Amino acid sequence: MSDPFPDEIDEALWDEACRRADAIRDFLKRHPDSSTTVDVAGLAAELGLGQATAYRLIKLFRSGGTVMSLVDRKRGRPEGHRVLDEKREEIIHTAIHASYLKRTRPTVSQLVRDVRTNCISAGLMPPHRRTIVARLEDIDLQKRAKRRGEQKIVKATTAVPGVFGASRPLELVQIDHTKADIFVVDEETRQPIGRPWLTLAMDICSRIVTGFYLTMEAPSRLSTSLCLLHSVFDKSAWLREREITDPWPVAGLPDTLHVDNGPDFRSQAFKRGCHDAGIAIEWRLPGEPHFGGHIERLIGT
Repeated sequence: MSDPFPDEIDEALWDEACRRADAIRDFLKRHPDSSTTVDVAGLAAELGLGQATAYRLIKLFRSGGTVMSLVDRKRGRPEGHRVLDEKREEIIHTAIHASYLKRTRPTVSQLVRDVRTNCISAGLMPPHRRTIVARLEDIDLQKRAKRRGEQKIVKATTAVPGVFGASRPLELVQIDHTKADIFVVDEETRQPIGRPWLTLAMDICSRIVTGFYLTMEAPSRLSTSLCLLHSVFDKSAWLREREITDPWPVAGLPDTLHVDNGPDFRSQAFKRGCHDAGIAIEWRLPGEPHFGGHIERLIGT
């Protein structure tokens, strides 16, 4: 594997190599012909290196060393280097495609056992489990998931075409529910009561949270309605009651609400309330959570 060009080296590594080169050149100016063990120990301490390394660098620079020669190289085997012989590589390759990449989704442990059995039958030393896993990781993740019928991984690794956005505030607002990452406990017994549910409304154009509602009850028409009320009304009085001085400059009816297909969003009360206020409703396609990507990213799902 060829050495990198100077402009391909990490800036921090290059700066450290330059520092070492300056220190060694200065050392050689002060000790042009010879140096004592104490002198070298002082240089090693200055560079934060071992004394043996300091001797090696001094020798290197006396024979015309460069800054490039002082750049730290990664230790260990070069990336992508393989040490297995062709026969064992072929056994691993065959086992992966014949028994692992199946819709029955056999486990990695089963694959390791198959490779071990085949190697022993061929009179070869079985490779380590890590080696077999490394060969699996060489296969494109989406290709691997398709062969094994892992639809969640396929969806997660498939690019979604198009753009879903809004050109002005309150043109499109997304609403969704999530359990908060906190446990509520009884104020007297300190026994856990559970995790509260948080309902959030988010403006797609500005990415501002327009309103929320927090409750211990599961998502319902009530939590959705109270979140919408909080979203629509001016927040000044709400902030003053809580002695919050930061502004929250958002209020007003959205043109369209973008929601999933939960029963609270499909209820007649929700539909009629939105129609009565002149708010359009747009439901996501079932089983396509990326269409609600903005709010999903905000709530961490």
